[in-house]
Amino acid sequence: MEDTKTIRLAIEGMHCANCSANVEKHVGALHGVDHINVNLATNTATVVVKKGEADAADVLHVFDSLPYSAEVIPPGTLLVDEKRRAKEAKTRKHDFHVFVTSLILTLVIVFIGMAPGVHMALGDALAQAFAPDAAMGHSHALAMFFANIVLMVLTIPVQFGCGARFYKGAFQSLRSGSANMDVLVALGTTIAFAFSVYITFAPVIFNDWSGEATRELNEGMPYFETCAMLITFVLLGKMLETRAKGATNQAIESLINLTPPMVTVVRDGEEREIPLAQTEEGEIIIVRPGGKVPVDGVILEGSTEVDESMLTGEAMPQLKQVGDTVIGGTLNTTGAFIMRATRVGADTTLARIVAAVEEAQGTKAPIQRFADRVAAVFVPAILAIALATFIIWMICGMVAGNSLAHNIQAALLPAIAVIVVACPCALGLATPTALVVGMGKGAQNGILIKDGEVLEQLGIVRASVFDKTGTITKGRPEVVSCDVPDEALFLAAALEGRSEHPLARAVVAYAEERLAAQGDSRVFPPVESFEAIVGAGVRGTVEGHEVFVGMAPGAQGSEVQIDGTCVGTIAFRDEPKEDAAASIADLESTYGITAYLVTGDNERVAKEVAQSVNIAPAHVRWSESPLEKAESIKEIRASLPEGKGGVAFVGDGINDAPALAAADVGVAMASGTDVALDAGSVVLMHNKVGDFATAVRLSRATMRKVRQNLFWALIYNVIMIPLAACGIVAPALAGAAMACSSVSVVCNSLLLKRFR
Repeated sequence: MEDTKTIRLAIEGMHCANCSANVEKHVGALHGVDHINVNLATNTATVVVKKGEADAADVLHVFDSLPYSAEVIPPGTLLVDEKRRAKEAKTRKHDFHVFVTSLILTLVIVFIGMAPGVHMALGDALAQAFAPDAAMGHSHALAMFFANIVLMVLTIPVQFGCGARFYKGAFQSLRSGSANMDVLVALGTTIAFAFSVYITFAPVIFNDWSGEATRELNEGMPYFETCAMLITFVLLGKMLETRAKGATNQAIESLINLTPPMVTVVRDGEEREIPLAQTEEGEIIIVRPGGKVPVDGVILEGSTEVDESMLTGEAMPQLKQVGDTVIGGTLNTTGAFIMRATRVGADTTLARIVAAVEEAQGTKAPIQRFADRVAAVFVPAILAIALATFIIWMICGMVAGNSLAHNIQAALLPAIAVIVVACPCALGLATPTALVVGMGKGAQNGILIKDGEVLEQLGIVRASVFDKTGTITKGRPEVVSCDVPDEALFLAAALEGRSEHPLARAVVAYAEERLAAQGDSRVFPPVESFEAIVGAGVRGTVEGHEVFVGMAPGAQGSEVQIDGTCVGTIAFRDEPKEDAAASIADLESTYGITAYLVTGDNERVAKEVAQSVNIAPAHVRWSESPLEKAESIKEIRASLPEGKGGVAFVGDGINDAPALAAADVGVAMASGTDVALDAGSVVLMHNKVGDFATAVRLSRATMRKVRQNLFWALIYNVIMIPLAACGIVAPALAGAAMACSSVSVVCNSLLLKRFR
C-alpha cells in the first residue's frame, strides 16, 4: 500500500512464544502501526506503519521498556549477512562456554550430593579440620552442615552466574508487564535454592545441632543439585535450540554462498580483486573458467558455457556469447569472458530471490493464531497451576496428620516441577521453524512462496487453472500457416518487432525467413504510435499505414489488418512442455486437484492443447480476455463444495495479472533471466508445470510438520504438567524434559530438509 511503510527488525533476547507475543502487544499498540508479525524462529519482526504517523525511530523507542534489543534491517540488506553471522557465532561461543562451566560445576555438585558416602565423608573431613572440638559432640549434624556449605558455594556460580540470563530476562519481562519462560526458570530454581539454603542453615537458625530441626526436611539434605541440574539442562536446551534454529536458515545461506566473496574487476586499465559488496553498476568484470558469475550482467568479450541449473533447473550448461546476459550465482564452466555489471547488490536476481524468501519467512500462517492465543495465557496459567499444586499437597498433608515441615517439603517439589516442566518455547517454535525450513527448501528447488498464508492455502487447493502459452506450452510458438500477402506481412512484422510476446517473435522470425527466401533483404521500418492491447494484440503506424495484428472474433489465429481491412490470418503451433501431461495427471490422481485450461486462443487450439495434456473438454475455456479469465476463476471457485479448498491460477505472471489476483493462490511461471517476483504469490523459477505439483507437495509436507509440532508441544504440556503436579516427575527431570521439548520441535522441522 502506498500510504504504509514496512520496517524489518532484528531482535535479540526472545526465548519463547510469550516473548514474541510481548513484542507484538507493545509494538502493535503504538500509534501508527498497522500490523506486526514476529518470527521466533528467525528472531525478526516485520512492522507495517502508516506514513506520517510512525517511523523506525518510534518503533525502536518501544524496545526501551522491553527486555529485548532491536535494530532496523536496512532495505535491501539481507538478514543472513556477514555481520549478523559473526555476531551469532560469537553468541554461540559465549553460550557454549557458559554451559561448559555450568556442566562441570553441576557434575561436581551431583557427585558430592548423590554419590554414596561422599557427602558425609566430605562433611566429616571439614568438621574435623575446622571444628574438631564441636565435631566430637555433634558429628552428624556438623558434618552435614559443612558438606552443605560446600554444595551451596559450588551452586551459587551456577545459579546466579550461569543462570544470570534467566534472572535478567525475568526481571525485564515482568517490568514490561508480561511473563515469559525466564520467569518460570528463575522462579523454580530460586525457590529450590532458597529452600536448600534454609535446610543448610536450619541448625544455626534453631541452634539445634542434634539434627532434629532438619531431619524431617529431606534428612537434612538440600536440593542444590536440583538447582544446578535445572540450570544446566535448560542452558543445554537453549544452546541446542539456537543451533537448530540456525540450521533452519541453511537454505538461505546456501543461496547466498552461490556468489563469490571476491570479484576481479578492471579499473584504470588494471585488474583488481575487490570484495563483492564493493562492486558497482557498470563495472567491467573478468570471469575465468570454473568461477562463479558474481552479479547480473552482459558479456562484452568471449564466449563460454554457463551452468544455470540453480536458477532455471536446466541440467545442461547454456552457451553464452557477446551480448548475452549472465546471472549472478551461476557457474562458468569453460571459457573466460569479460562482462559489464548491470545489476549489483540487492538488485541482482539472486539477491531478490533471497530477499523474497526472507520476507516470506517473516510471515505467519493462519494456523499459528491458535498457538499465539495459547501463548498469551500460558505462563500465568502455569503459575496458577503451580500454586494450586502447592495448596493441594499442603491440604493433603494436613489431612494425613503430617508435620508442617514435611508438608512444605512434599508440596514444594511438585510445585517447582510444574513451573519448570512447562514449555512455552515449543508452542512458539512449532509453526515458524517449519515455515522457515519449508520455504527455504522451496527456494532450493526453484519454488518461491511469498508468505505463510499462501503456503497453508496452497496445500488445500482443489482446482488449478492453467494459462496456455508459456505455461502449459513451451512458449515458443511457430507459424504453421499464413495467407497474408508479402507487403502486408512486411508491415506486420515491423509492428510485431516492437512486442515481446512469444507470438510476435514467431511472426518476425517467419517473416524474415519468408522474405529472405524471396531475396527481400529490407530492414523493417520504424513504428509510430505503438500500442500493446492486453489480451488482444498490437497496433501502430508503419510507413503511413494503420496496422493491427491480434485476435479477432471468430479468427483461427492472429488477424492482420491494414488500414482497418483484414488482409489475412496467421496460425501458430506451440508444443506442450514435456512434463505437462504427466504433471497434470499427477495433480488429479495424487492430490485430487482438478485441472482447467483458460486461454485467449481460439477453440480449436485450446482443445488440441487440452487433449494433449489430459485436461477434460468440459474444463477448457477459450478466447478469454485477462478480465474474463479472472471471472472464470470466480466461477470455478463457486463450483467447488462450500468451504472445500480453493483455486490456484498458474500463468506467466505478466499478462495474467487479473487472474493471478483473483485466485486464492496465484502461481507465476518465471523466465530464466527475468524472475517475475512480484507477479504471483508463488513463483516457479524453473518454468515447469511439474514444479506446481512439487509446491503443493511441499505445502502439505510443511503443514504436516506444523500440525505435528503443535500436537507434540501441546501433548507434552498436557501430559507432563499433571505428572509433575502429582509428584511423579522430579524437578531436575522436569528441567531436562522442558529442554527436550523445544529442541524436539525444531529437530522435527529440520526433517523437512529431506524433502525431495
